[in-house]
Amino acid sequence: MNVDRATLDFLNSFSEDEKNEGQRIHDEGAVVQIFGTHLQIQGKVEDGSWSCRTKLRLQGNEWNGEADDKSEQGRVAQYATMLERIARKGDIPESPNEVGEQSLTELVEENLGRSLTGVEDEFLNKLERRYRRFELEREIFDSDLVRLSPRWPMDTFDPLTLWPSAPANIIEFWNYVSYAFRKGNFEYPEFMEAITDHAWTEERMAEWERSREVSDWKYRVEVFEKRPPDDGVEEVEFRLRLSGREGRLMWHRIGDEEGFQKAEDEDDFKRLHERYQGGGLRMSGASEILWSKFLRATAKEDEQDGALRLDRMDNCRLLNRLFHQPEVSGLVVNLDEEPFKTSSDPLRWICREDTLGSDDYEVQLVTHDGRDVSHTLRLLPGEENLFLSDETIFPGPEFWQADNTLVEPRHIVPREIVESEPGVAFLARIDAELPKSLEKRIKNEPLKVRLELRIASNTTSASSEHMLIKAIAENDTGSRQEILGREGWEIVSQPQGEEGVIYRYDRGLLHRVGSLIAPMQPSFDPNTACYRVRVTKNFPEKYTEWLESLPEDIEIDADEELATLEADPVEAQVTFEVVDQEIDWFDLKVVVKVEGMDLSPEEIRSLVHARGEFVRMKRGGWLRLQMNLDEQQREAVSRIGLDPFDLSGETHRLHALQLAEPLAKEVFDAKAWKKISERAKSLQLQVRPEIPAGVSVNLRPYQIEGFHFLSYLSTNSFGGILADDMGLGKTIQSLTWMLWLRSQIKKGDPPPCLVVCPKSVLDVWAAEVKKAAPEMHVQVLRNKVELDMQRVEDSIDLLVINYSQLRTCADELKSITWLGIILDEGQQIKNPDSKAAKSARELKGQNRLVLTGTPIENRLLDVWSLMAFAMPGILGDRKYFRERFDRRKDPQSQVRLSARLRPFLLRRTKGEVALDLPPKTEEDVFSELEGKQAELYQQELERIQKILLGVETDESLRKNSFVILQGLMRLRQICCHPGLLDPKLRWEDSAKLNALFYLLDQLREEGHKVLVFSQFVSMLDIIRDRLEEDDRPYSYLTGQTKDRHEVISDFQESKDPNVFLLSLKAGGSGLNLTAASYVVLYDPWWNPAVEAQAIDRCHRIGQESKVIAYRLLMADTVEEKIRLLQQQKSEMMTGVLGEEGFARNLELADLEFLFKSGE
Repeated sequence: MNVDRATLDFLNSFSEDEKNEGQRIHDEGAVVQIFGTHLQIQGKVEDGSWSCRTKLRLQGNEWNGEADDKSEQGRVAQYATMLERIARKGDIPESPNEVGEQSLTELVEENLGRSLTGVEDEFLNKLERRYRRFELEREIFDSDLVRLSPRWPMDTFDPLTLWPSAPANIIEFWNYVSYAFRKGNFEYPEFMEAITDHAWTEERMAEWERSREVSDWKYRVEVFEKRPPDDGVEEVEFRLRLSGREGRLMWHRIGDEEGFQKAEDEDDFKRLHERYQGGGLRMSGASEILWSKFLRATAKEDEQDGALRLDRMDNCRLLNRLFHQPEVSGLVVNLDEEPFKTSSDPLRWICREDTLGSDDYEVQLVTHDGRDVSHTLRLLPGEENLFLSDETIFPGPEFWQADNTLVEPRHIVPREIVESEPGVAFLARIDAELPKSLEKRIKNEPLKVRLELRIASNTTSASSEHMLIKAIAENDTGSRQEILGREGWEIVSQPQGEEGVIYRYDRGLLHRVGSLIAPMQPSFDPNTACYRVRVTKNFPEKYTEWLESLPEDIEIDADEELATLEADPVEAQVTFEVVDQEIDWFDLKVVVKVEGMDLSPEEIRSLVHARGEFVRMKRGGWLRLQMNLDEQQREAVSRIGLDPFDLSGETHRLHALQLAEPLAKEVFDAKAWKKISERAKSLQLQVRPEIPAGVSVNLRPYQIEGFHFLSYLSTNSFGGILADDMGLGKTIQSLTWMLWLRSQIKKGDPPPCLVVCPKSVLDVWAAEVKKAAPEMHVQVLRNKVELDMQRVEDSIDLLVINYSQLRTCADELKSITWLGIILDEGQQIKNPDSKAAKSARELKGQNRLVLTGTPIENRLLDVWSLMAFAMPGILGDRKYFRERFDRRKDPQSQVRLSARLRPFLLRRTKGEVALDLPPKTEEDVFSELEGKQAELYQQELERIQKILLGVETDESLRKNSFVILQGLMRLRQICCHPGLLDPKLRWEDSAKLNALFYLLDQLREEGHKVLVFSQFVSMLDIIRDRLEEDDRPYSYLTGQTKDRHEVISDFQESKDPNVFLLSLKAGGSGLNLTAASYVVLYDPWWNPAVEAQAIDRCHRIGQESKVIAYRLLMADTVEEKIRLLQQQKSEMMTGVLGEEGFARNLELADLEFLFKSGE
């Protein structure tokens, strides 16, 4: 090969001796292995018994080398490796998987005498990746072997030892690995026998394993022999003996005549510690506290001699805590082995003329009765300082030497210091008694603190605005003044000194000011000599909360703007005016009147929109508005579905039944309230007909209640939603209602009823009619050709169609007026712009009903679409609804929506009405990404992160939404299995697939049936292939399955521990699968309502076992974060209709959270 400049520069960087030696060993064939790319090369060099591994990297235009041998010989090996690269003309293998001149694949195919299959080729790829990693890291782990044999146990994260010496090539590597598999009874592919040399491996392993076994037993025997016989449990007691300089742990075996003895050295400590760890020591609770505290304190590097040094402040703090624990303090003893006496009388400092006659003062430590302390004490600092003498512990005053634990009782202080303002302050701080001659000269002056607060603009930029804080301390006359600066308090003025007078200022409050202003997170501004706080959107709330936290003895001097934040809110009167009326419908308008202040309509609108929060006014300062409504009136207004803060100017159309809230009377004028009350009274609210003839099943009490609700809707010409949980019998309640509707037609034959449902539920309706209402003539429409509208009108009581037929047969279906129209699984029309939703709204029916367990799947707008079919206009038009319920962040909007829906929607959960259902448990099972799966995930994540870097606004988010959501789908597919991203990766490992089969193995052994749901049919295919490979019974149901009924029946009736694979769409609704009591959700869906539907396939009436659902998630991926977002955003759903859905209103912040690494 032509040697480039970078290669020449690398070779020329070696000395002549290194070049000559490198040339020699290269010519002798010392480079036994080389592999890599044009950017990185790795080699193995052997010269006699010496061996070295090398690594060469091309960084920019420069080759850099390294070797595991750091001596000159390592540099020689690097030189030889580069020569080998040149000799091969750059044609080197990418991995260390060649054997001689052959690749591993070529060698295996040659031994087999045929080409490899795709599955076999994939296995070799896995083996080569494992060996390549071993060559790089020189280690192998359980996580490597489990990829080659899935049943290999994950017992440890430590490296494994599988061979007497490292394998020289990939063939030796495989032979050692296959030996480990055979020894553990783990399978590996049969075709690999072509390169497996059992005799070679067993010969080497037998001798090595024998030597390891002999060595292990030799060590065990020697250790056992050296260990004295176990004496049983020792009962011991500990003490801590203090001298002037240190503390020593003393121990005593209870029952021995010998007294307490020192733990002399490290070995003594080690023996006691080992006995303690092994349960061989028994002691009192107090001794155990002393023992553990002492061990922790003496674990420091400079205290390994077992002594507790008393010149260390932290050790003395420990003694303070021990002496304050009555149960332990008695175990701390003096040199006479006696517990220390504890004095309740504190020591104190006094300042006096020097008793030895000098012209200075002495500061002397004395007892409570004034006697001088004559010897050095040890300070034990703490919340209450203690002073340690030879036999007694005294409480005492503050000591000024923070880094010294030895306290001399007498200190000479120069007269110039004592007879000064700082000196007097110092003596006050240590609470020292003063001589009378000095006391007479001291004049006490308290200092008061004032905070001057003002708003300033342009402090850091043209648009910036800050609050400036100036902290001032003054005496009563103002002659002494200090200002808080960057480094603390600075004296700016002080009174003219009087002859012989020393001022003593009380600075207690000053010491606290720094911590008192800290919550505002100020920074010091040298230009204004003030602390400044940026005025942001949430500044008013932060400021008012901070003001309330300040002590009363701090004076606040705020400017006019800031003073507005302390003012009472502006009060407003709110009323609802009726501006129009049509029989049962009333058009209302919100009117707000502000009294006592001249505000423009725009200002009032801003204040109302802020909902009681502060608003920055153009005229300066802040204002907030308080609606003059008491709690009952506020609740009443919310209960009728109105918002007192709605000043949009639009009218609100509500039904009389929605407005009939007695507590709301006071916010309507009398004339309007009278009309509302009269119309509400005319409605029939208590409709409880008998169960109609023709119902051949017994209804549960809650199902009768549901039938009465549907009858109430029809009696008052309402449409509505029956939103019971899955499995509570909405079909039975609806059939009873239809029979009752037919019975109400007194003249002529009643018109037919129409049911629209998913294709998968067509046969369910036919079966339920046959069971519950056998006299009804039902037609299940299989295709459009069968639709004869004349026949339907003449002889059919109930026509059942699917949503696709609703679209294709729309013209025929709207040609008649149906007695009742039911949309089963009504969330199918959640998109109001879909053809199904439009076709449904165009149908003509005397009664309209939506059945769904999930009225809100993704957005609050879903329920508008349902009600636009069931009872048009009840929630306003689409624009009106979106502005008040779908976009606003106000939590009360959910309460108002619930209020508007209350007369027309019935929702019961299993927990409320079906007490005979067994409990349901859900559990999240996490796995970790590894290997190729982790590599693919990280690549895709980084790709999306690059896209998100340019997304900063909602508009740019909207433009990139397809790419981002596509990337999100790819990440979720990788979490399931790499094969979903690329069919070529179908045989790659998947940690989640391994977790699934671990669960299935356990459940199979226990004899359980399991439902496994996935939204990806290709994932179900991968699982199915694995089940077939293991020869396990399974059932399989997707949207393409033809004989659904037979598949379901086989599963229900089978006695084997079967696995039922279902796609989320085909198996997520309308099925009864109570034969299973375990559910596995293989991949999480955005919408927890859909997941709940899947779980409810087996958690239904008729279930006799506890239902357990496992949700498989990959840790630290979008799957885990989707789960977190589900839980956070589910609060919106709970406020309206319960746990029916997850709002897929992902904002930019949500996407940044999903795609952020390391969270």
